[in-house]
Amino acid sequence: MKLPICNFDLESDMLCPNCQARFDRGEITQFDIEFSKWMLDKEKKYPNIENLNILKAAKAETRLILVVKKKNKELLLSEESLVQELFEQFGELIVIEGPAKLRTVVREFIFPAIEVGVNNLYSPDGTKESIVMLREGDRERIKFSKDELRTIVSAIMGESVLFEYQDDRRQLIKEEEVKDEFEQRMKELEEHRAR
Repeated sequence: MKLPICNFDLESDMLCPNCQARFDRGEITQFDIEFSKWMLDKEKKYPNIENLNILKAAKAETRLILVVKKKNKELLLSEESLVQELFEQFGELIVIEGPAKLRTVVREFIFPAIEVGVNNLYSPDGTKESIVMLREGDRERIKFSKDELRTIVSAIMGESVLFEYQDDRRQLIKEEEVKDEFEQRMKELEEHRAR
């Protein structure tokens, strides 16, 4: 079985230079390490998962998200007893096939809807935040709330991912226009009083 952390690290309880570098870059997390230890203990009990390749493990509230290599989803889900143990230990299980690319992951969770677009914002410190725009008409079709989508997708991607509906953006622009108009009138009133 291949896990996000190499087996030697799990057995020695220390990260090798390669895994340490991946940890420092944020490619693997403390949860990846804890989950990998847990899964390694299950390998003897479930010999059928010896060919399973888990790329990433993430926890988002009451959900466990596993990114597995292509064609490994069925292998994992066929082990019903293991799936039950995963549920009892970590919560609702969501399995997606990777490698995890933002648009692919987003589409997995908003299906049958499709995103309108994705914008990336870079802060001065170099961190990236993605904003996924969704159609207002798809709000009822998407089974997750914007906050749930943010939590789940951010956990998988290891970076901040925000979700907005088009009407939310329009409403925000209208509110800003009203605020600007109010501020302009207040300024005019102050100038009028100063005369």
